[in-house]
Amino acid sequence: MARGQAEGVEQVEVYEWGGGGKRARAAVVLPRYEKVVFGIDDTDSPETGATWALANEIGYTLGQEVGVYHLDHTINQLYPQNPHKTQNCVSIAISFAVPAEKKKWLISRVKDLLAEHTVSDETGLAVFTGIDVPEDLKRYSRMAKMRMVEVEDARQAAKQAGIILYAVTGERGLIGAVAAIGFYDDPDSAVRVDV
Repeated sequence: MARGQAEGVEQVEVYEWGGGGKRARAAVVLPRYEKVVFGIDDTDSPETGATWALANEIGYTLGQEVGVYHLDHTINQLYPQNPHKTQNCVSIAISFAVPAEKKKWLISRVKDLLAEHTVSDETGLAVFTGIDVPEDLKRYSRMAKMRMVEVEDARQAAKQAGIILYAVTGERGLIGAVAAIGFYDDPDSAVRVDV
């Protein structure tokens, strides 16, 4: 019952009272949160900026908001021979837990912060709500590590996975943004090319 007094607990459901050697059974009911994963790519230039750093700042900034929990920041290695790469040829996934009523606000804030701080004309943003990464999306993400892919490939993979796309300043960044979501939950594979 002591856990029921923690901040944010809505109620405690007692299934069996314990005591005298008898084990108690109960559930702590918390507010419902949704997991929102953002794939971000192409926010820098060969001279300045870094997508991983901007995504980290966005995650930190929005994680300070009441009811918004910044969960992860995953660096995803892309095809290293990409002629369009700026610096490290990586895209980033950042994830949050938010109440359903704050989801639209969160998406809007991420878009606004990207638009305000990007130094690229090709910044792309992909938004996935959920926990499990669909297998088709993982296949696309592996492909983006091994060879050049087109924006249309990213659009098709996003559509199949229920991902919403935003061309913040351009479309080329959508390729890596979608690919980042495919490995958001597997940081060890995300940084490798040979997965």
